[in-house]
Amino acid sequence: MKNDRIAMYKFLSIGFTYPEEGFCDILDKSASLVEKSYAALNKNGYRITGIRNLKKGLNELSNKTKNELQGIYTSLFVSNYPSVPLHPYESYYKEGLLVSESSNELNQIYSDCGLETFDNKEFPDFITFELEFAAFLIENTKGCLPVFDKFFTGHLFSWIFDFLDDLYKFDKVPLFYKSLSSIGKSFLLKEKKTIEADLL
Repeated sequence: MKNDRIAMYKFLSIGFTYPEEGFCDILDKSASLVEKSYAALNKNGYRITGIRNLKKGLNELSNKTKNELQGIYTSLFVSNYPSVPLHPYESYYKEGLLVSESSNELNQIYSDCGLETFDNKEFPDFITFELEFAAFLIENTKGCLPVFDKFFTGHLFSWIFDFLDDLYKFDKVPLFYKSLSSIGKSFLLKEKKTIEADLL
């Protein structure tokens, strides 16, 4: 089941990346690969919702150009007059601003595990980075056990549910992102219980 959990984290991470050339193809392949993991996790007590709408949402996106996809993403998460509706950053949810103590702490946590953020356009607490790092931690539990609780309890689980709720409730969210929110929340709620139990 470990590999199935890793696959779900990676899929969610990909889903929240900025759309570049071939974005829909990558998403489609990722969704196909994660279907087996989705089924396996459901059999093991993970009641993940949103998968049906995911396919419909992917079909809707597949009809759009790269510029249209980037426009949708930008209007939701980057820039939209008079304000950005959704902020996929931990520091915004915890401190009300971008680049803060949360960002600095995450940089240190990544460094403690021998990693560093390679994308200078994004902050360390960007949702994609945190989800990708979560997959890395599940895969390398022994080597990074000292930062496990610090990252999951102190960072990822301290804000992501609020973000996913905001994403789901927002009126103008395409079906793909709404389903990503449902999948993410239902998966991560069970992950929270699983990881908290492992840490006891």
